[in-house]
Order: sequence, then structure tokens, then C-alpha cells
Amino acid sequence: MPGSYSTSWKEPYHQALKESDEQKLTGLVQAAEYAIVLRLQELENSTDYGEERIEMKRAAADLLVIKTYKLGWPDLRIH
Repeated sequence: MPGSYSTSWKEPYHQALKESDEQKLTGLVQAAEYAIVLRLQELENSTDYGEERIEMKRAAADLLVIKTYKLGWPDLRIH
């Protein structure tokens, strides 16, 4: 039902936002990205859940910033 959706990806995402230890952060970022991918796969054939899709897109962007600026990974964004 639209408006009521899974939050399975939110917990690892919020944990990654709060973590300062680089070793733990790497695992949390990977867990959050994996959870987002799984949720997107669940929604693959649905036209609903637009708000959640927007939230996941923002979360993925936040995780990229964490990887680039906190973890020192290469910036893969197209400039």
C-alpha cells in the first residue's frame, strides 16, 4: 500500500550517518547500499512508493558523499 513502506534500508543508512570509525563505517555503508538495492528490487515492478524511491535516491547520494569525503574513495560522479 502506497504511503506505508518498508524501512529495512533506513536502519543501516542511519547507522552509517552516525558512525565515525572508518572501519565500521565502511561496513555500514556497504550494508546500507545493499539494503537499498534489495528494496529497489522489491519495488521493481511497482509504480507506487514514489516518496520512498526519492528517499532512497537521497540516501544513496549521502552514502556517496560519505565514501568520497569521509572514507577517501574516488569521486565517481560525472562533473
